[in-house]
Amino acid sequence: MADYQLFRRIRLSPTHRPTGRTRHVVVGELAPTPAELRIAQYKGDPGYYLFYCDEAGAEITDTYHDSLEEAMAQAEWEFGTKAEEWEIAES
Repeated sequence: MADYQLFRRIRLSPTHRPTGRTRHVVVGELAPTPAELRIAQYKGDPGYYLFYCDEAGAEITDTYHDSLEEAMAQAEWEFGTKAEEWEIAES
């Protein structure tokens, strides 16, 4: 069980193309395009993490944001996602 609370998730479709505005490097290599994005908050941490996940759901990388809205805005900036496309995670 994860030690964070999941707030939002979105499965990226062909319409969610990387804009090229951001590059993520993992272990010295350009990270692959994620299949899914998740927004979560760790217990005791005021920030929100935007997790970039592969087809199997494994985390590739993440970014940190001060609010849920900022994390969603980052995803829109990178992939063209819209607020209404996100699935609200069950608590």
